[in-house]
Amino acid sequence: AAGVVAGLAYFASKYNFNIFVTRDAVNDEELQPGWQYSYVPSICAFCSSTCDILVETEYKNGYMRALEIDGNPLSPLNEGKVCPRGRAGIFRTYNVDRLKTPLIRTGPKGTWSFREATWEEAINYIMQNIKQLNPQPYEFLLIGGGIPCANYKPYFIPFTLGTQIPNINGTPMQTCLFSDQVPIGFVI
Repeated sequence: AAGVVAGLAYFASKYNFNIFVTRDAVNDEELQPGWQYSYVPSICAFCSSTCDILVETEYKNGYMRALEIDGNPLSPLNEGKVCPRGRAGIFRTYNVDRLKTPLIRTGPKGTWSFREATWEEAINYIMQNIKQLNPQPYEFLLIGGGIPCANYKPYFIPFTLGTQIPNINGTPMQTCLFSDQVPIGFVI
C-alpha cells in the first residue's frame, strides 16, 4: 500500500496532476434513521493556536453528539486544516478510559490507589485538607492550566484579588502536557 501511495505521489508531482480522494454523497437517513447531521463551528483547545474547527454532529430527540473534527475552510488562521491532535480531540469526550468522576487517594503517593467520589465529596475533601494546612493567602498557589491561559486572564485577576491569593501560574501549555509539567507535590 505504501508503494502505491508513493507511486501515485510521484506520478502526480511529475505530471502536475491533483489526486482527490472522495466518497459518494450519502443521504443522512442512510447513516442513522431519524438523526439530523450538521456542522458546528468551534475552536480547538488542544494547543495555544486555537484553530477554527467544524465539528460534525448528529442530533436526535434532544441529544447531540460529536462525530468528527475538521478544520474550518473559512478560517484565515488555519485555512481549513487541523493537526492530528486536533482531529483526535473527539476522543477526549468519548474515550471509554477517560476519568468521569473525581478520585480520592486511598494509599500513599506514588501508588495507584484511588476511589471514586462525588463532586461534593471531592470539594469537601479539598476544603478539609486546606483547612488543616491553615495557609496564609501568600502561601497559596492558583494553577491555571491554560487552553490557552490568555482566555482565562480576565477571570484570574478578580479571583486573586477577591481571595487575596497573589500567586498565579498560568500557562498556554497543551492540556495533554500540562499534567507532566506541574510538580506532583501540588496534588493534595
